[in-house]
Amino acid sequence: MAWQCYLQAPGSSGTSEYMDWKQILAAGGMSGAIIAILMLLLLATGDVFFELFETAVLSFLSIILIAPFLTRKIWQEKLNARPSLLHLIPVSFLTFFMPVLGASFGGPSLGVLSYWLMLPVFAAFGGVFWSLPFAGWNHYNSTRGP
Repeated sequence: MAWQCYLQAPGSSGTSEYMDWKQILAAGGMSGAIIAILMLLLLATGDVFFELFETAVLSFLSIILIAPFLTRKIWQEKLNARPSLLHLIPVSFLTFFMPVLGASFGGPSLGVLSYWLMLPVFAAFGGVFWSLPFAGWNHYNSTRGP
């Protein structure tokens, strides 16, 4: 199935186990937090990337696509798990547009530090929220049996 994430040791190609639904939610939350951190770094650069429409769109697209690949790399190296990009990329897009972009453009100036420190937390919750259908599907398939 295309929606399933696999738990696989690096170097082993034959056997794989399904990732637990909790791990799917954690990977989505991690991806959301990385998106928020990258967005904060982009906003901290000032108007350098926002002068032209094309550079703004490319920078937003790069934030959306860097986070899933970075999350997958971290999970492979540290936890010996391999989350699916078919899960992480849609979650990344949805997390960027719903909690991150709205809060970034509607928020106060960068001088209000407490607001901006909460953005990765909100984005992590957004990543977990958007990962719920994938985790539910994985849990449903694991309880059905072979």
